[in-house]
Amino acid sequence: MTKRKPVYNFRFNRGRDTPLVGEGYCSSSTGRVCHSADIQPVFASGAAIPTIKQTGDDARFARQVVDRFTTFAKTGNPNPQPGLVGVESQNPDVTSVQWKAYDDSNPVFELNVQSSTSSNLENAECNWIETVFKYSFWTEVPGNLP
Repeated sequence: MTKRKPVYNFRFNRGRDTPLVGEGYCSSSTGRVCHSADIQPVFASGAAIPTIKQTGDDARFARQVVDRFTTFAKTGNPNPQPGLVGVESQNPDVTSVQWKAYDDSNPVFELNVQSSTSSNLENAECNWIETVFKYSFWTEVPGNLP
C-alpha cells in the first residue's frame, strides 16, 4: 500500500532590490518578487553581492527561510516539532505561524518577514486560465488514449 506524504505550497512575498531590472522595480517595498529573488534568502547569502545591501529585515527573512527549509529537509514538515535539535525551534518567526499541508482549501504559505497563510490564492486567475486554455486537450483527441 502506498502512503502519501504531505505537500506544502508556498510563495515568496519578499523581493530584493535588484539593480539589473531598474531602480526599485523588484523590492521589499513594491511587493514584486523577481526571478531569482529566492537565491539569497535560501542560501543566507544576502551580503555576498557588493552592489546589493542587506537590511536587518532581509537577514531576519533569510533566517526564517533557512530554518523552514532545513526543518523540512530533516523531518518532511516545515514546522518545528517538539524536541527537534536545532535553532529553528527558538525562532519566533518560524514558531508563530504554522505552515499547513496542502488540502482542498489550497493553503498557501506566504513567506515574508511576517509570514501568513492564505487559501485559494489567485483563484480567479487560475480559473480564467483553465477556461481559456484546455489543458485536457490531449486526453480529448480521438484515438489518442489506449
